[in-house]
This record gives sequence, structure tokens and C-alpha cells, in this order.
Amino acid sequence: MKCGVKMKKITSISMRLLLSGLLLLGCQPSHPKKVPDEVKLQLKWVHQAQFAGFYMAQEKGYYAKENIKITFLEGGQGINNALNVTSGKADFGVLSPEDILMKRSQGESLTSLAAIYRRSAVVFAAMADSGIVRPSDFKGKTVALRYEQKDFELQFYAMMKRLGLAVSKVKIVPYDPAYTGFYNSKVEVTPCYSTGGLIKMRQQGLKPNLIWPSDYGIHFYSDTLATMDKLISEKPDLVTRFLRASLRGWRDAIEEYRQAVAVTLKYSQIKDAQLQNAMMEAMLPLVHTGEDQIGWMKPEVWQGMYHILLEQKLLAKSFDVSQAYTLRFLKEIYGGKGK
Repeated sequence: MKCGVKMKKITSISMRLLLSGLLLLGCQPSHPKKVPDEVKLQLKWVHQAQFAGFYMAQEKGYYAKENIKITFLEGGQGINNALNVTSGKADFGVLSPEDILMKRSQGESLTSLAAIYRRSAVVFAAMADSGIVRPSDFKGKTVALRYEQKDFELQFYAMMKRLGLAVSKVKIVPYDPAYTGFYNSKVEVTPCYSTGGLIKMRQQGLKPNLIWPSDYGIHFYSDTLATMDKLISEKPDLVTRFLRASLRGWRDAIEEYRQAVAVTLKYSQIKDAQLQNAMMEAMLPLVHTGEDQIGWMKPEVWQGMYHILLEQKLLAKSFDVSQAYTLRFLKEIYGGKGK
């Protein structure tokens, strides 16, 4: 990306975020000095630019101003992020919306407070010379899919069904996060995250064809802030203060993303500034979409995700999907307006 284009992009983002910032700043309460509330936030993965907004909120003192002492709990292989929230090990969690919906269907009172990634980072990649440029081209091809994370399969099957394409005509093989089969042409299509795997591919010099489920009407949120109903009912003020500080951090991370990368490097074990910067740049349009405020959620998107999980028989039972999210705190912070 050319420097001039970057500056234009950053200026545009800054202008769009101005109103959001004024709303957040205008809602700041004054707190008498007292022992801070200790809060644990479960991250979805290990420390990296994916969570830059939370680091910015900590480093800029936004949590402290809200009388909160925060501890970040890393995610990773073998860590059940949703369970850590439902069990009380963490007060809040950065979770996938499908985890929230599945836990709700199992009777857990887990509720989303804000969608940090308002667009999914899931994309399907094919080699540039493969001729695969749309889902209909998957017919007769080998597609990597099976994975412990559900979002790849969810969006693949939903996209194929929406387009009336037969999954039986596609050869499904296990997903490999190292993309070995994809690189040696044994796998013709692989899902990846635009904020992770796609960056690795481009570092290998590849310019793959990209098939985005969202281009075919499949809209999923990704990183979503959630907590338990008990905390909402017993400590609503704490929920408001935590969310307000977090959203301020995310606003700054988007507006000052180079500083956000520097802050991320203080937390991340991978001290690769180029990688973290690439992740930040890929993340920008997913967090700040240009529509609505940062973190804002739409009932119709939750309804759509719920129906996809229901169709794919991933929910233990049906339930009122409006129980899985609340706009209460976003409305309080943004003055009742999503835009």
C-alpha cells in the first residue's frame, strides 16, 4: 500500500471516528478514589495485534480511569475460552459468536456485549492460476475444512447451501494451519484468516484468489466481547465501565494503528513488527467497517448466525436468540445510537 493511500485511509478513519470518540469521552464519570475492581479478560488466542485495542486501553490508562485493574489471560491450544468465562475463571471473554450461541443452547447464560470484529476474517484461498474464483468452482476440487474451530465449516456449508451447490461434489480433507498441502498442490482450496494465514501466504510470495463468504450473503461476527448474565445483573456499572474503556482503546488502536503495533509488541512473544503491522492493517476494515459505531451489533446478524448453526445441527436446542446478546451497554455508552 502506497504511503499516500495509507495517509488518506488513516485521515478518513480519523474523521469517521471523531464522533465516536466524543461520545465515549463525554460519558466519563468521575470516581472517588477506592480499591479498583479486579477484572480478568480471557483472550481468544495468544498475545498479538488481534487484541491491540485492549492493550491500548491498558497502556493509555483507560481501565485505570474507570477504576479497573485488568489481567489478560492468554488463549491458545487446549484452552477452552468460553468455559473459562462460564466457570468464573475470567470475568469477560473475547469469544467467537458460535461459541456464545452453542453455550446458550446448552443452558449457559453467556451474553455478548459488543462485536469487536464486525466482519469475519474467514476467507477461502486458491492459487492464482487455479481458475478457482467463486464457490461454484469448488466442484470436483479438494477443499481443506475439518478443524477444531467451527467457523471455517460453518461459513463453507452455509455459503454452499445459500448458492444451491452440492457439497457431495467437493472432496473435503482436514485443514492444515501450515498449509503444506496447499503449497504442494494436494489441496486446491483452503480456508484461512485474513489476519493470519493469508498474511503467511503473502509472505511466501503468493497472491491467491480469495473467495469471501460475506460476498455471498454469509455474515458472521468474529471476536465478540461476552460475559455472564450474573455479572450483568449484579454489577452493571462494572460492565459499563469495562466496555467503555475497551471501546476507547479500540478507537485509539484504529486511529493510531502504528502506535498500537508498538504497544502490542510489549505483550506479544513474537517480536516481529512487520508481522504485527500486517495483522493490524488486515484487521482495520473488520473492526471499523464504516457503518455504525465500533462494537455495535445488529439483531439481524445474530438471527442469521443463529439460523446457520441451527441448520447445521450445532445447537443443543433452539432458544430465543435475543438472549445471546444485549445492546443495553452499547446504547448507554453511545447515547442510544449505533451510528
